[in-house]
Amino acid sequence: MVLSAVLLTACGGEQTTAAPTASATPTATADSDWARTLEEAEGQTVRWWLFGGDERVNRYIDEYVVPAAEELGVTLERVPVDDTADAVQRVVAEKRAGRRQGGSVDLVWINGENFAQGKEADLWLEDWSRDLPNAELVDWEDPTINTDFGVPVDGQESPWSRAVFIFAYDQQRTPEPPRTYDELLEYARDNPGRVTYPAPPDFTGSAFVRQAVYALGEEEALRLLEELKPLQWREGEAFPSNEAELNRLFGDAQVDFAMSYDPAFVETAVAKGIFPDSARPFTFETGALRNTSYVTIPDNAGRRAGALVVANLLLRPDLQAIKADPEVLGIPTVLDVSRLPGEQRSRFEQRTNSPYLLTSEELGEGLRELPAHQVPEIEDRWEEVVLR
Repeated sequence: MVLSAVLLTACGGEQTTAAPTASATPTATADSDWARTLEEAEGQTVRWWLFGGDERVNRYIDEYVVPAAEELGVTLERVPVDDTADAVQRVVAEKRAGRRQGGSVDLVWINGENFAQGKEADLWLEDWSRDLPNAELVDWEDPTINTDFGVPVDGQESPWSRAVFIFAYDQQRTPEPPRTYDELLEYARDNPGRVTYPAPPDFTGSAFVRQAVYALGEEEALRLLEELKPLQWREGEAFPSNEAELNRLFGDAQVDFAMSYDPAFVETAVAKGIFPDSARPFTFETGALRNTSYVTIPDNAGRRAGALVVANLLLRPDLQAIKADPEVLGIPTVLDVSRLPGEQRSRFEQRTNSPYLLTSEELGEGLRELPAHQVPEIEDRWEEVVLR
């Protein structure tokens, strides 16, 4: 879900409470400023609003990030939501009510579409992310870092995780999976009812469609998906509602492929018994969509100093290395590893020969996400052409 155009006018005109002064706004532009930020953050409870449906991410935060924050005197509280837009709507509602400071949302794990709309509505704290002490370990010249779904970050959000769009197949049922969208269509012709994907605007289904658009162009991609529809599971009259339902269908051998923006999802599903041991990950030859996950701070956040401290912790090399460990999350780091000393750099070397994880070479060429404004347009076109 993304916010409607009402968001763009939600924050205008209210002047019932004065904006915070510079002295009330922590910054991280120098060591002395950061020392003051740490001092102000001590004793604060930071409420981090984030998607709560990934148990592994929740466990990583609770077992590693929360204790690291506690060492600095900051209490980190997860506020799980089903949709990032819930957090953004809270910020909008508070600003409509004239709550220009002391807001209840301190930190948000934001997606590209909601970041773009919130940025246009002036919801986010400005000019902070590149001044975090650990931001010097990030390559801000990398376009997958300095833009979010085509929208310039402009210091309003900080990266903390990576995502790669991959597929899963069962090597016992399908020794050679399709490697292009054309091959997927041919596979469906030969194996009717064995292919499906979640219906957009589901995040995973939308990514599947966007990757097709990236590989083939919009008109050709929609033509192919229209041709694919009657060959799908349930003859295309029904779609899985989300990634979890697709995983269940794949695990129950009702369909031959699953997909996710989580590069470690096959390993996780096998460990949980959802996928068979013979499940394997793969990508298309045309490249895999990649994006970066960010956190942002509302400009009316009640505990800005604490939010800055947590955002900086999320970039700390040891916490990034733990997150990249396949036994924890297996999610690629956002750090430029070449900027780390040798001992720290070695922690990011892949420490497993797991058949359920792809190496950097196997992941192949990365495809940058389309601009945020194109996402709902493509989803609408998919509904018009394919779902009709």
